[in-house]
Amino acid sequence: MKNWSLVLLGLLFALSSSLRADPIREGQALAKELRLVQLGIPGPITATFKIRKRDGTRVEHDVQKHTEQFENGWRDLFQISKGSTAESEWLWIKHSAGASPSYKLAVSRQLPTAPDAFRNLNSEQAMASIGESDFWIVDLGLDFLHWPDQRIFQSKIKRRKGVACRLLESSRPTRSLSGYYRVRSWISIENGGIVYAEAFDINDRKIKVFEVAGVEKIEGVWYLKGLRIRNLRDKSMTVLEFDNKAIKTAP
Repeated sequence: MKNWSLVLLGLLFALSSSLRADPIREGQALAKELRLVQLGIPGPITATFKIRKRDGTRVEHDVQKHTEQFENGWRDLFQISKGSTAESEWLWIKHSAGASPSYKLAVSRQLPTAPDAFRNLNSEQAMASIGESDFWIVDLGLDFLHWPDQRIFQSKIKRRKGVACRLLESSRPTRSLSGYYRVRSWISIENGGIVYAEAFDINDRKIKVFEVAGVEKIEGVWYLKGLRIRNLRDKSMTVLEFDNKAIKTAP
């Protein structure tokens, strides 16, 4: 009888804990935590967009990123080069505390110095390809972490890429017919990195899959080798392959 009493108390405690859990509050807290970190591609990088188009054509473009820190955030400058004779795409993404990312885009051989050379993009306009790739501008800014609807999503899939994860679901405030409407991202419990994500349109069709494309262990530290996006709608794929070892996946 005593054992049954202990079992009953344990079940009641578990039920009480589940009732107290608030998926929206937990999701908001997790998204806020993630917004404070330069996820996925911190620090200066050199990399390559390796693109496989729908018809099987393969294209490569060089990518460079530099980061400027300021008191309440940071600003990333991406340069996507399409060859020595072609104009580059220059993308500024500004991350400020308490605000969604802001985007500015220019196309030029050299980094434009005139402020009006850059075109300001809102989040809707930034749901567009950069460098002919399957990466959209909002992907590089992790824009979905700033959407107001964030919640912990309960799923039977608790592991991705062999990693124990929490599943965060982010939804857009407006039901736009273009771009993403909902994103589910698997967050590593150990190091807080996004290891896998799925993006859905307004009709709940999965249109993109994001995943870590490989890691390498050097002197006891895991380094990210690349990020992959599979575009299910356009039947194409892009890997952002890093050329350096500046991308740590854990402290």
